[in-house]
Amino acid sequence: MNTAGCVPSPHYGVVVVVIAEAELESVLCDDILAAGAKGYTVSEVRGRGNRGLRDDRLLLSNNVRFEVLCDEATARSVLDTVLGRYGRHYGIVAYALPTWTPP
Repeated sequence: MNTAGCVPSPHYGVVVVVIAEAELESVLCDDILAAGAKGYTVSEVRGRGNRGLRDDRLLLSNNVRFEVLCDEATARSVLDTVLGRYGRHYGIVAYALPTWTPP
C-alpha cells in the first residue's frame, strides 16, 4: 500500500514486535501493559539467529513473540522498557513498524 501523501488519521499507528525467551513471558506481559499498551498478542515461535537455533523441541529453548498495536509514544515506551530491562541479559529482539488499521 502506497501511503505517500496520505493525510495521517487515527488509523495510522505502530506495531511493536518483541521476540524473547519464553521464561520472560509473564514479566513482559506486565511490563508491556505498564509501559502504556492497552493489550497485546502473544504466541510461541521458533527460529534461528545469531545466537543459534531456538527450537521448542529442546528444553528451555522456546521463544515467545508479542505484537502490540499502539501509537508512537507508547511504542517508544514499550521498546525502552523491554530493551532497557532485558536487552543485556536475555535473548530478545524488539522493533517497531508503521501500520495502518482500517476504520
